[in-house]
Amino acid sequence: MTARRLLRLADAPQHLQTIARWNHAEWGAAAGRSLSDCVNRFRDVIKKPSEECVIAEHEGTVLGMACLVDHDLEGRPDLLHWLASVYVLPEFRKTGLGSALVSAVEREAGARNIKRMHLYTHTAEQLYQRLGWTVSQRFKPDDEAYALMIKDLPG
Repeated sequence: MTARRLLRLADAPQHLQTIARWNHAEWGAAAGRSLSDCVNRFRDVIKKPSEECVIAEHEGTVLGMACLVDHDLEGRPDLLHWLASVYVLPEFRKTGLGSALVSAVEREAGARNIKRMHLYTHTAEQLYQRLGWTVSQRFKPDDEAYALMIKDLPG
């Protein structure tokens, strides 16, 4: 594969529907959100200066995404600045693309003078640990155990 590009969703809004569909399929439907809700959420991310969505693209096709959002975990409004909606197409997993997307979001956060980020996961704890994230808490809102993780950013 030739070079892939990482860019802001705001600079490639033609991919909004695709990433909204991914978000809905991976997390939104289970949380009771409609596809329209997911589309509107990404439109809001584009408009909000404190938030960002980074996508990976190759020859006009979006391969993955990762977002910086103000809030992501219901019940934890006290925690601000989240890495969220990290998704890579299955055929591009384990290629470093997810790590590149996470790093790009961390740079976006650093550019906004954000000092600490949060995420929660029940599937990718080892990936995030390799990227310098640490578990701050474990919780089990349903049948699955989750790790709440943090990362302090340089600067």
